[in-house]
Amino acid sequence: MKVSKASREFATRVFRLCLENGSLNEEKLSQSLTFLSNNKPGDYLGVLTALKRLVRLDVDKRTAYIESAEALVAAETARIETALKAKHGENLIFQYATNPELIGGLKVRVGSQIFDGTVQSKIQRLADAI
Repeated sequence: MKVSKASREFATRVFRLCLENGSLNEEKLSQSLTFLSNNKPGDYLGVLTALKRLVRLDVDKRTAYIESAEALVAAETARIETALKAKHGENLIFQYATNPELIGGLKVRVGSQIFDGTVQSKIQRLADAI
């Protein structure tokens, strides 16, 4: 669905109203969505689509996806969380997954930043170089 510039700007203003100390306040977002659904401004669906995108990007920015070949022990997760919180802020949400295809190492994604220190990626880079 193509969203008009006016709808994107309106959604951006609504999104900024829902921020509190740089973080998305879910209660304010809920109140804003209720207000929008009751009043249905012009291009209502475009505004909601743009707002959904902004919320998704904000959640992605605050979520660290950590993938490893084996399940991590508590000491490893604590060390990873401490390092990521120091770099990206205290309000991170952590999601862990295991993927045996990685062979070893970690793959971490926070927002659009990706750190790939897996053995699989090193083998792939080596194969690409040959």
